[in-house]
Amino acid sequence: YLLEYFPQLSGQEEALLKNIFDAFLDSKKEEKSQKGILQTMHDYCENNLVELDENQQKYIAKILELMVFEFGPISCFLKDPLIEEISVIGIGGQKPVYVYEKNFGWLKSNLFFLDEQAVKNLANRMGRAVGRHLSLQNPNLNAFLPDGSRINACIDPVALEPVLTIRKFKEQPFTPIELVENNTISARAVAFLWLALQTDCSVLVCGNTGSGKTTTLNALFCLIPKDERIVVTEETPEINLVQEHVVNLKTVENIGVKMSDLIVNTFRMRPDRIIVGEMRDSEEVNAFVNTLLAGQAKGSYATFHAKSAQEAVLRLKKLGVLEVDISSIDLVIVQKRWNRIDATKNFKKEIRRVTEIAEVENDNGNVSLNFLFQYDWKKDFLIEKNRSKKVL
Repeated sequence: YLLEYFPQLSGQEEALLKNIFDAFLDSKKEEKSQKGILQTMHDYCENNLVELDENQQKYIAKILELMVFEFGPISCFLKDPLIEEISVIGIGGQKPVYVYEKNFGWLKSNLFFLDEQAVKNLANRMGRAVGRHLSLQNPNLNAFLPDGSRINACIDPVALEPVLTIRKFKEQPFTPIELVENNTISARAVAFLWLALQTDCSVLVCGNTGSGKTTTLNALFCLIPKDERIVVTEETPEINLVQEHVVNLKTVENIGVKMSDLIVNTFRMRPDRIIVGEMRDSEEVNAFVNTLLAGQAKGSYATFHAKSAQEAVLRLKKLGVLEVDISSIDLVIVQKRWNRIDATKNFKKEIRRVTEIAEVENDNGNVSLNFLFQYDWKKDFLIEKNRSKKVL
C-alpha cells in the first residue's frame, strides 16, 4: 500500500525537513498555516543556499503540513475510507506500518519509523485529548482520537519495540440495508428485529473480537424512533447514533470511574434506551442485568464476547448472574468473523456474518434458548429456524 506523496527521503532531505520544522515552530509568525509553512521553507532554503526541485517542494511541504497540524504521514491512512486498521509493529525499514484494507486485508505500506521516540511522541500526541501518555510508569496506553478511532500503544518493558494500533471509527455508520446487502444478515431477520426493537425488547449482541458486534448494534438503532432519549456508556466512544437526544458517558481509569458506575448512574437519567458499549467482567454484567430486572427504559442493549448464544449463557452464569435472571434478556444475536478459503483459486477472504438469533426463555427457573434464525454454512445465508414464542 503506497502513500502517494512520500518517497523515501535521503539523509539530506531528512535533515532539511527537521530544520524547517524546528524553524517553523520557533518562528514568531502569527500565521501558523500552510501558507506559513511554505514561507518558512522558502526563507530557510534562501538563507542556506538550498535549491529544491518542484517535486521536492511538494512532498516536503506536505510532510511538514501533516507533522504540524495532524499526526504526520500516518494521517493519510486515517483519511482513507478503505482502511479499517493501522499497525506500527516496531522501527526500521524491515518493520513497515501495516494497514488493514477493507477488500484485501493486511497490507504492507511504504511508511516506517526509524526512531523509537517518534512512535512514542505520536502515541502521546494522539492520547493528549484524553489526558493520557506513555511513560516508564505507564507503558500501555488506551485512548481515542477526536473522531472516535481507538488507539492502543505499548512500549518497553511491555513491548520489545514500540507498537501502536489504531482501529478506525466509521464516521457514517452502517444501515440495516447495508448489512443485508453485505449478506451480514438476512432481510427477514432485520424485519423481525425491527418489530422487536419497536416493542421494547432488550438485546445482547455477542461475537468474537472484530466480528462487527458494535457495528451491527449501531445499525439496528436506525430502527429506533428518532425522538427517544438514549444513554450510551462506553470505555472508548464507538457508538454513533442517528438519534438527536443522545447522552454519551465514558469510563475514566485515572479517577476510578468504571463501566459499572456508569450503568448504575443511568438509573437517575430517565433514558428510553440504554446501550452498554462492552461488558467484560462480573461487576459490569451484573450492573447491566440489574437495569433489566428494574424494568428501566424501553430496552437495554450491550455487546459481549461469546461465540454462540449457548456460550453467552454459560459465561453469564460464570460471571455470577443467576439463571433465573438471565431470561430478563429477550434476544441474543451472535455475529462471527472468520476466513473463508478457496484452495482451488488460492483465495482467502475475511467475512462477517450473523450466525444466530435466539430468544431467551425461562422454563421453570431454568434458562432455555429458542433459535429463531441460524446461519446455513452451505448456502451462506441466515435462515429462519423456529417460530418465536416469547418475543412474538
